Amino acid sequence: MVSRSGGLTGASEHDAVPRRTAKALRPAVGCLIFFAFFWARAEACSIQRVGATELLEERNHFQAPVIINGKPPIHFLVDTGAQRSSIDVGIAARLELPDRGGRRRSSIGTDGKPGRAYSDVTVRQLTFAGIERFDFAMGVGDKMEGAGSLRGVVGADLLAKYDLEFDYPNKRLNVYHVKDCSSSSEFKPWSQPHDAVALKLDQGTLSLPVFFEGKPLELVLDTGAGSTKISMEAAAKLGLAVEQLKREARPTISHGASGMPMENFARRFDRVRVGRGSYGNVEIKVSEIDVKPYDGLLGLDFLRSQKIWVSYATRQLLVEKMSRRDAKP
Repeated sequence: MVSRSGGLTGASEHDAVPRRTAKALRPAVGCLIFFAFFWARAEACSIQRVGATELLEERNHFQAPVIINGKPPIHFLVDTGAQRSSIDVGIAARLELPDRGGRRRSSIGTDGKPGRAYSDVTVRQLTFAGIERFDFAMGVGDKMEGAGSLRGVVGADLLAKYDLEFDYPNKRLNVYHVKDCSSSSEFKPWSQPHDAVALKLDQGTLSLPVFFEGKPLELVLDTGAGSTKISMEAAAKLGLAVEQLKREARPTISHGASGMPMENFARRFDRVRVGRGSYGNVEIKVSEIDVKPYDGLLGLDFLRSQKIWVSYATRQLLVEKMSRRDAKP
């Protein structure tokens, strides 16, 4: 039966109370759903160690043993600055690694120039830090200048699938699988005090802002670089008189993948800041490197004295806090 007002007659007052109650509860229910979802996301963050290896220090670089096709270990550079893994051409021949065919590739060094072109090879079984990869494509290059016992590079094509804990003081590398974590979540793999620095990730290359006497440059996070270098163009961005520096400073020589020499000129900065870490009276090399679109390389001189966590998953660099905040790299 319909009343004059157009409403249903008979139960309006009795139904009004539960309807008003349900309406009042809607915001609370919505909040509960939101917090349940947020809690589920936080609970989903998983950090699991999947591998570990010793780090061997030689000639200002850290290397790790790599097993190829079950043969005795070979020393490889652990290099976050390299997009691809590669192996010495002589070792590839000795191990009789099969050619993958296709076009030949050149390694592009920090001088921006290509090295000799080789076809990629297939590694049937590669073991690094206890992690196994099968039918792994690897680049081939000439032996690195001044490489010592290094015979290859582990690059981002393998490393970027994991998070890496470099315990440089104890010469140890731990490898983690990180799932469903973000930089804004409770991603806290360490209990000890540390700083977190946001990273950019582009095609396997990690970079971060580094401030030179207050002026920012974008540097590649490069665990394969023994020292920090900025390009001549980057030095000009900072307002340095590059030509005067080249006249007054004695150059040191380094080599890129092409084998061509590059000149490096030392220049001291009153203050360099990486994240919250501040360093005074720091010597930096102004170099003929060409790593465009980046301004240079952040190397081991800033990293080797502490424990760091390189998180590809959350795009962060965690740096264990030092007892002396104004430390010299």
